[in-house]
Amino acid sequence: MSVPPRPPAGAVRLGQVAGVPVYLDRTWLFLAAFIAWTGWQAGRDLGTGGALAYAAWLVLGILIAVLGHEVAHALSARLLGFRVHRIVATLWGGHTAYDGTGTTPGRAAVVAVSGPVANLVLAGVGAVAMVVLPWPASQFGWSFVVLNMLLAGFNLLPGLPLDGGQLVESLVWSVTGRRDLGLVVAGWCGRLLAIGLVLWFVALPLARGTPDVLDAVLAGVMAWILWSGATAAIRRGPYERLLARIRPEDVLDPVAVVPAATPIGELAGLGRRIVALDERGLPTLVLPEPSGDTPDLGLLDPGTRLASLVVRIPDACVVDLPPGSSTEPVLRAMATTGQPLVVVTSAGQVQGVVTSERLNAVAGAVLGRN
Repeated sequence: MSVPPRPPAGAVRLGQVAGVPVYLDRTWLFLAAFIAWTGWQAGRDLGTGGALAYAAWLVLGILIAVLGHEVAHALSARLLGFRVHRIVATLWGGHTAYDGTGTTPGRAAVVAVSGPVANLVLAGVGAVAMVVLPWPASQFGWSFVVLNMLLAGFNLLPGLPLDGGQLVESLVWSVTGRRDLGLVVAGWCGRLLAIGLVLWFVALPLARGTPDVLDAVLAGVMAWILWSGATAAIRRGPYERLLARIRPEDVLDPVAVVPAATPIGELAGLGRRIVALDERGLPTLVLPEPSGDTPDLGLLDPGTRLASLVVRIPDACVVDLPPGSSTEPVLRAMATTGQPLVVVTSAGQVQGVVTSERLNAVAGAVLGRN
């Protein structure tokens, strides 16, 4: 059993879509301020009132475009059976957090492409408004078309962390059967895109002697975002390759599930870890291995109840793995909780435990063979 991550710090909840919470990060206010200033400058020929209205509309329009993009990601992921945690609009646009355990190249591609497709649909709505509404309202429709076309086009560029990069990753993954190679290829494509942005908007204007400071700054920021995301993907490649080589059964240690009220005298000779169910029926009560802080059971009164010796692990350290799953959910549980032990279940039945010590040993053996 896994629990969703906590809501992002410093974000305001706007509501939810299909059960998925939607948040507005406070950093988005900086983007809103920039968009409002841009709208004011562009709408000055409409008079003061018109310029204010146009600025407000651009802020609302970019929020609708970004959230429409992310909601499409979330809905497609939900339809494909993934657990979606949240949608967040941030200074850099937005992101959708979901558990992609069990994904395939095709399913990953569907989730990736759904965002740009949603923006194309929204652009179509803007085009209709542009045709049927009188001026200056038609100008507002035109701006909505441009916003969504730009968002769709930029996200379809073939490099991670953009949606187009995820399509490249899925394509390489599908052809080669290696997701790690897909990540590396799409990551390097993302780096090339970052370099291209700097060359086109910074280096080339400087060579011509006509640089635009605002364009250069925006291009630099976007290039940094692309480079950072692409680098993270490249570094994740070896990790994905390792995950593909380690199956959950390779790192599972057997356990004995016994009632918490069991006297420890009845546990002698089991030769395996002891797990007990808590008051909710979840296997979160674990008997620690004997150490300097915990006594050897043989030195205790045999009538001592197990309940007085077990420790409770976080709910997030109980992970349900369907057949054929990877070890990624186990690693994620260890990383998010800081706990060195995870209880693995399947269809609610305890299968065993995974410890960081055993995981490191198996990973070391796998790497040693390569």
